[in-house]
Amino acid sequence: MATKLLAEKIAPFLHPNLCLLLEGPLAAGKTTFAKYLLQFLGVIEPVTSPTFLIMQQYTTKDDVGVNHMDCYRLSGLEQQEEWKIYFDYFLDRINIIEWPALISNQISSKYEIIKIIIKIGNDQKRLFTIKTNNPNLSATLGKEE
Repeated sequence: MATKLLAEKIAPFLHPNLCLLLEGPLAAGKTTFAKYLLQFLGVIEPVTSPTFLIMQQYTTKDDVGVNHMDCYRLSGLEQQEEWKIYFDYFLDRINIIEWPALISNQISSKYEIIKIIIKIGNDQKRLFTIKTNNPNLSATLGKEE
């Protein structure tokens, strides 16, 4: 339930030309978190894991395009040019990227970045570390409720 509440707090801060980077081990909850974000952005179609297609695309209730990308399989592509074609779809869209290590240096200077690292605690609870230079998001996340 805490994962859903966190997604609800972060969703209003997502906008075109932003990349939300989700890092964490397998089964940490990256896709689950992305599904909640898309729900709060008003995506009504079923949200599925982008692992096999590499990128799924959605539209929010405000008619904003969202890319949900999983870069895990990009490391298997031999030519960098093969995976760089995905960047053509990033402009003017919200970009939610799982396993971003391979491409993060390519996007860090071009887009606003919110980075979320998910770790699994000993009790199987998820621990979220959020890095952002957005002062309004930082203030919102710092508030106790």
